[in-house]
Amino acid sequence: MKSKTSKTSKMCFAFFLLFFILFFFQFISTSSQAIPISSKFSVNTSHPSSTEHIKKIAVLGKDNRISLPEKYQALAAGIGIIGQPGKKGWRCTAFCVAPNIIATNAHCIVRNPTVGKRLNLAKTIFILPALSKAPLNHKYKPRISYPEYVHQKMPGLSIYSGNYAEASHLNSQKQDWAFTKLIHSVCKGRTLEFGKSNLKRIQKAAKKNEVFMIGYHGDKDMSERLYSNKCRIRSRNNKTFFMKNQRKQMTREALLLPHTCDAYKGSSGSPILLNTNGSYKVIGINLGSLKYEHFRIKRNRFTGKIISRKKLKTGKETNIAIQPKIFAEGLKRFQKETLLTNLHQFKKFQKGLKILNFYKGKIDGRFGKQTKRAIYAFERKMHLTPIGLPTKELLQKLNSVVQRQLLVGNLKEH
Repeated sequence: MKSKTSKTSKMCFAFFLLFFILFFFQFISTSSQAIPISSKFSVNTSHPSSTEHIKKIAVLGKDNRISLPEKYQALAAGIGIIGQPGKKGWRCTAFCVAPNIIATNAHCIVRNPTVGKRLNLAKTIFILPALSKAPLNHKYKPRISYPEYVHQKMPGLSIYSGNYAEASHLNSQKQDWAFTKLIHSVCKGRTLEFGKSNLKRIQKAAKKNEVFMIGYHGDKDMSERLYSNKCRIRSRNNKTFFMKNQRKQMTREALLLPHTCDAYKGSSGSPILLNTNGSYKVIGINLGSLKYEHFRIKRNRFTGKIISRKKLKTGKETNIAIQPKIFAEGLKRFQKETLLTNLHQFKKFQKGLKILNFYKGKIDGRFGKQTKRAIYAFERKMHLTPIGLPTKELLQKLNSVVQRQLLVGNLKEH
C-alpha cells in the first residue's frame, strides 16, 4: 500500500515539474515589433546567454543571423537603440540619417507598443554603442529634442512621422515610420543614406546576397548588432502571403517591401541595405512580421451586426519593411527647417493660422490635433511637402501671407 502511494506521489510531482518547465519556457509573440523590458535598459558587450529555447517568430526558415562582420562595423556605427527604461519601458532599433536626426518605426516612438499610449519624450533615450558601451543610465544620454513648452503634455512636436494607428491594418503599416531630432548632433559622421531602387532591381540584388539588415534583436538580449543576410524580396502579387485586396493595394502604392531578412522583437526600425558596387543605401525600414487571415462574415441585413465569422484562409508569415518613397520629400524639409523653441512663437503661429481660417481652436500654445490639421492645410495651400510641424521657416511664410492679406483688406486681425 505504501509503495502504491509513493508511486502516485512521484507521478504527481513529475507532472507538476513538467508543467512548470513548459510554462517557464513559453514565449508568445506575433511580430518583430518593439521589445518590452523590465530590467535596466543597457547595452551589454558580453556574449549573450543561450536562447535556443525561445520561439523565433520572425525568423523565416533557417536562422541566418550572425554577429556583425568586421567589414560592416564602420557602416553600422550609426545604428543604435531607442527606448525607455523602467517596468513599462521598451527597446527598438534606430539609425542615424543626419547629424541630429534618427529614423525608426512610429510604433517605437509615437505610441508605446506595450500599452498603446502616446510617449513621454522626456524619458525617451537614444544610445549609440559606438560612443558609449556603458548602460543607458550612464551620464552620457543623447535625448530627444523637444521645445520646453511641450514637455510631457504634448509629445510629438519634434517628430516627423506617418499617421500610424495599429499594426493589424495594411493602411496603417505603410505609415509606421518616424524621424526625430536629438538635442545633440551625436550622429555626425555616422549617418546612413536612403536610396531609390525599383522592386526588380532589389529582387535581383537579393538573389546575389547584396541585400541585408543590421539591427538589435530581443532574443539576443539586445546585446549586439546582428547581420541578417540571405534576404529575399517577395512579390507583392504572391497569393501565399497576401489576400486579394492586399495584393492590389501593395502593387498600386508600392510602399511596403515584403522580405525574408530574419528578425525578432527589438529589430523594429532596423535599416535594410542594398549593396551597389560597394555603395550602401537604405532601401527600407523593417517594421515587423505579418500573417494575414481572411474571414467570411455574415451580417444582419437590418442592423448590420455580425452574425457569424468563418475563417477561410490564413496567409503564411512574411516580414515587412517600408520603402523610403513615402517619406523622402518630407524628410528633406524636416532636415532643413528649424522647429519653434518657445511658447510665444507657437502662439503667434496659432494666431496666424486662425486669421487665415485654417485653425478654429483656442490660442493656447498646445500642439493638438486641430493645430496639426491646420498646419497640414496651410502647407498644402503653399504647395509644400506636408510634415505637420510648426517650424520657423513656415512661421515666416505664414506671417508674410497674413500681412499681405491684411494690406489688401481681405482679412481683419482677431
